[in-house]
This record gives sequence, structure tokens and C-alpha cells, in this order.
Amino acid sequence: MNFADFHFVEPRWLWLAVIAPILLALLHRHAAQARRKQLARMASPHFVEQLTASHSPARRFFKNILLVAASALAGIALARPQWGNISTDKAWLGEDVVFCLDCSLSMTTTDVLPSRLQRAKYAILDFVRKQSHGRVGLVAFAGSAFIQCPLTFDADAFEETLLSMDENTMPIPGTDIGRALDEAYRAMDKGSRRKLVVLITDGEDLEKSGVAAAKRLATNGVVVYTVGVGTPAGKEIQSRNAAGQPELLRNAKGEIVHSQLDETTLREIAEATGGNYYPLGTLGDGLTKVRSAIHNLDRASGLQQSAKNGVERFHCFIAAMLVLLVTESLLGTRRKVLPTSVLLISMLLLINQSAQASFETNSLTPATARDFYNCGARLLAATNFAGAEKMFESALATQDERLQPPALYDLGHARFSEGMELLKNGPDAQKISAQGRAALAAGETAIHSAKSALADTNLDRMIFYYLEGRGSRHELRAAEKAVQSAMETYGNTLLKWQRAADDFKGAAELNPADTNATHNAEVVERDIAKLVDSLQKMQAMAGMMGKQKQDLGKLLSKMKGQIPAPNAPPGSAGEDGDDDEGDGVQPDSLAGQKENAAREGDQMPVQLSPDQAGQILDGLSLVGSRRLSISDKQGKPPGDRTGRTW
Repeated sequence: MNFADFHFVEPRWLWLAVIAPILLALLHRHAAQARRKQLARMASPHFVEQLTASHSPARRFFKNILLVAASALAGIALARPQWGNISTDKAWLGEDVVFCLDCSLSMTTTDVLPSRLQRAKYAILDFVRKQSHGRVGLVAFAGSAFIQCPLTFDADAFEETLLSMDENTMPIPGTDIGRALDEAYRAMDKGSRRKLVVLITDGEDLEKSGVAAAKRLATNGVVVYTVGVGTPAGKEIQSRNAAGQPELLRNAKGEIVHSQLDETTLREIAEATGGNYYPLGTLGDGLTKVRSAIHNLDRASGLQQSAKNGVERFHCFIAAMLVLLVTESLLGTRRKVLPTSVLLISMLLLINQSAQASFETNSLTPATARDFYNCGARLLAATNFAGAEKMFESALATQDERLQPPALYDLGHARFSEGMELLKNGPDAQKISAQGRAALAAGETAIHSAKSALADTNLDRMIFYYLEGRGSRHELRAAEKAVQSAMETYGNTLLKWQRAADDFKGAAELNPADTNATHNAEVVERDIAKLVDSLQKMQAMAGMMGKQKQDLGKLLSKMKGQIPAPNAPPGSAGEDGDDDEGDGVQPDSLAGQKENAAREGDQMPVQLSPDQAGQILDGLSLVGSRRLSISDKQGKPPGDRTGRTW
């Protein structure tokens, strides 16, 4: 180990390494004298000697030495000793970057998923989160331009502003890149040593003013990096009519409008200011290249400097201090303990623990709203989610306004965790999907073979394909039951999560300052959207298997009618009806369920048919399409404007 350049970064703490051990040693000495005086007042010297026969002064002295040494090591660690050197590159504070984001109607085109505007917003978020230094600003533009967020170090405020933007942010339609660049220059700090603008657009400069504005900015030391969003092939632009229905945008001649990426204009704008053009791509790689270009520009300009720093070694002294403290706590001051004494002490400890356990058991019987809430919190920590749900519901039933917000919040956690347990312990969705696809493929083959055998009237082929069709139908039944089981699990989970989302929303309404409740409600709604999507796929698969099973049953009945009785395959007589056993029949155990059974105590598992699952999905169709973290403010209606408005 290299001990060169040994020094203390905080030498003022070294007094603790000297004063603390002295004070601690004096305290130990005073404590020993006090103990001797107390023992002398309690009994005669002879009796005191017998009582302290098992006491070891050497062990106590050694424990005191360990504590004194640990206090000295604490003072040395606080002084931050360093030795050795390490070279690091020290960067300057960073660059100020102003983003110009195109919010025109053409940015809603979906040639880049989910849309050009959404992909650009995601890429900007990734850029800001990885750019840990420097200020960022935001300019939105379409037919006009406006500074949405001035230059700031507050990344959270920037992200909130960015996420609230959409195609309705700018009231004037069109695409005026020149006005956007001028607005970005007004947002800059004119005293900055370098001014950087990142223009993110599809390049359709309807006003043809972008290149001229870029040349003006270049004279003021502004560097513009252009990022193209979309594909050169482009795609049709969709808009919504007055009835809210999607329709393709058409020009004044009635022709469908295609929006294409104009890379030529974007290259000219970048080259006019000494910047570069990068296509955004489907994964936002364009802004990653912009960040690398800015970093390389700093290096080329000598904006980084190396520095030699001492290597921190305080952790060695902290580790030694912890070892001494643990060793001191494990050492005793007795030479030996008599067996009778050990037995007596053990009995006393057991009696004390039993009494304490009895007291805790009696004290856990809930009586008030706070008791119910505390009991639910303990059950939630012990992962007894069903019991916790009951306790929180009982706490809410008392109508205690002070406990309603936290009780609703924790009730949402309990119900969401119950849904997670249902998914964890339920059927494997991937295996069931694979089983369903295999059964559908086998059923399709069996239907084709049965039709071929009926057309051929070959008795041997008919018997062979009849048996093969029965096997495929049994496979369809097994796969259908597996899908039904998974749909039941997903349906029960869906109901739990929907109630959990309502609980979090209720907690947020009662306590608007609780941002965690709002965040949790959004997270649960996103999970509900994914679950609804999976349930829709299973519902479609179940419908396909039911139709295949019905078609195959009809073909098998026809084949059976054409097979003479002496040539009928073994076990075929009277067995066709077995394939339909249970189809569309409700179990007897469900026939007697009360209508309000789900309202009493624990919720009963819901048996979902494909039709019932479809009704639930229709009721939750808005959940999957809900826009999260986007501002609810609607943009002003665009004014009358001639020419293209995308």
C-alpha cells in the first residue's frame, strides 16, 4: 500500500481522538469507585467478597480498553485520513441546452410508434435524465412559437412541462421553424460562452424560414443540432372530426395528406450553424448522438481538466472501531456462572416472556378505530393481506375522519397485494397460451381432415380421421378449461386492482397533499391496462376454441352417421355427447349462491365466462387508454388559416 502524501482532510476532529479516550477512561474510573461504595453500603466486606467471587476485574478492564480505543478510532475517522493519489477528469458545470419541439398536427403521425410527438418526448426525457449538469429549456412551436420552460436546473419542472405538451399546445396550426429558432435564442442566456439549440421536428417547414433564421443565429454564436422525427416514406395524418371519430386529413383538393421527413432542410439548418443532423430513430438514438457530440465538443475545446485527489481511508478506521465495539459487547465480566443460577435466570426469563406475550395478546383485541388500523398495519407487514383488508375496512366503518386517509391508502396496498398473490399462485399464462395455440392448430388440422374424409367416402380414412378428430376435440376442451381458469384468476385480480385504484384515489381526495396516493393510483391503472389486454387476448382465444370445438363436433357427428355399426371404432358409440359435457352448464355449487354473497366478509371467487369477461373489459375499456401524467388543459381552437395546417 502506498502511504505517500499522508494527511487529514478535516484535522479539526483530531481533538476528539485525544479528548474522548481521556474522558471515557475517567468515567470508567469514577464508575468503578461508585460501584465499590454501593457494595460497601449493601453488605459486609466478607459477604461482598462472596457475592463478587465470579466477577473478573481483568475482563472489565479489557472491555474498558476496547471502548477507549474505539472512541479514538472514531475521532481519527472523522478527521478523514487520506494517503495515495488518484487522477480524475474534472468537468465544468455543463452546457445550457434549449429544446425546440414541433407540436404541429403532422407530429401525430404514427410512422414512428407510438407517434412522432410521443417518441420525441420520451427521447428528450432520457436526454435530460442522463445529462446530470447544465440547464435545460423548452420551446414549443407549430404555426407560432412560445417558451414553455425557461432555462432551469429543475429537471422535475422541465419534465412536468414536457409531458403536458400535445398537438393542441399551440393554437395556431402550421410549422414555422424560423420563428421557433428565434424564440429559442430569446430564451438563452446571452452571457453564456456557448449557446446550444436542439431542434426536434419532422422538417416540414411550411413557412420556409428555418435556414434563414439558422444563419442569423450562427452570427450570434448559436449552434443548432437538428433531429429528424419520422421516416422518409412518411404516413397519412389522422385527425378527429367534430364527432370525435378518427379520419384521414385531406387538403383543399380532397387528397389524403402524407407527412414525410424532410432531412434536406434539417441538414441545411444544422450546417448553417456548425451543428450536425441526426435522425431520431425508433429508439431515440438521435438525441444520444447529440449528447455525445456535445461531450466531444467540450473535450475538443479543453473544457475538461484533470485533477489528483487523495484516496479516502476513513472506512478502515470505522471498520476497526466496529470490530472493537462488537467484541466488547460479546465479552462478559464473569469468570463462571453456577448451574443453579443459570436455571433460575432461565426460569425468570421464561416467566417474563410468557407474561409479556399474554399482555400483548390481550392488548391486540381491536375495539376502536385506531386499534383496527394498527392491527391491519401489523397484518399487512406480516403479508396477511386478507386479514389486513378486513381490519382496514373495519377502521373505515367507524367513520373516524383522522384515520380515513391512511386507512384507505393501506387498504389499497392490501388489495393490490392480494391481486399480485392471485397472479403469482394462478396458472402460467405463457404455458396456457402455448397450449391454446397448439390446440387450435390441431383442431384446424382435424377439421380439414374430416372434411376431406367426408368428401372421399373412404371408410378406413373416415374411421381414422374420426378418431383423430375426437382426440383433437378433447385437446380443445382441455385447453379451453385452462384458458377459463386463467380468465377467472385474471378477473378476480382485476376486481381487486380496480378497488385498490379507487382506494388510492379516495386517499388522495381526502388528503390532496398525499402525492404518493396519486402516484400509486396511476401505477395500479397502468397494471390494470396490461391485465385487461391479456384478458382480451384470452377471451379471443376462448371464443376461437369454442367455435372450433362446435364445428368439429358437427363434422364428427356426420362422420359417425356414415360409419356402419359393425365398423364403428371401439368406444365411439354414445360417446360424442361426452365431449359436450359441461359446455355452457353452470356448476351446481354456483346455482345456490346469494346475490349479495360478495358483500359479506371475504369476496367470493368470481367464475367468469367469455361473455362475462367481455362485459368487464367493456366496462374497463377507458382504463387502458387513459393518458397518464398529461395535462388536462385543452388547447385553444385554431384560428382560420389558409394553406396546410399539419
